[in-house]
Amino acid sequence: MNISIVSHSQFIIGASRKLAITLLAGVAFAAASYPQTILADDSAKTQKALHAQITQSQAEKAALAKVLGGKVKAAKLAAENGQVIWSVDVIKPLTKKIVAVQVDAQTGKVLSKLTEHPGDRAEDTATSGKGNR
Repeated sequence: MNISIVSHSQFIIGASRKLAITLLAGVAFAAASYPQTILADDSAKTQKALHAQITQSQAEKAALAKVLGGKVKAAKLAAENGQVIWSVDVIKPLTKKIVAVQVDAQTGKVLSKLTEHPGDRAEDTATSGKGNR
């Protein structure tokens, strides 16, 4: 009888460990999936705190240098991971693909370049469904 109690206890401890690991992994995944949340009251403070040494025009020129023949669709100043960046969307020539280029707002250096299909973004799917085809 002692053997069954011991094996039952070991089973419960093992199951508890697996559950704890699964919960921790789920929390870590959920936290990584959501971008930094800015409360409505903080948005005015955040906008005032965004200072760029590079102008929007300079950021657009840097982005266009990475997408030859492209055309700027939009550019906005934002704070990501504690760094102020210009996020410039460039339409690739002869395609409907958008290249998202991130430019450091202090140095003008291109930090990243990501090609997206039109349906990859919520705002693009909303506008593409209005008969733009």
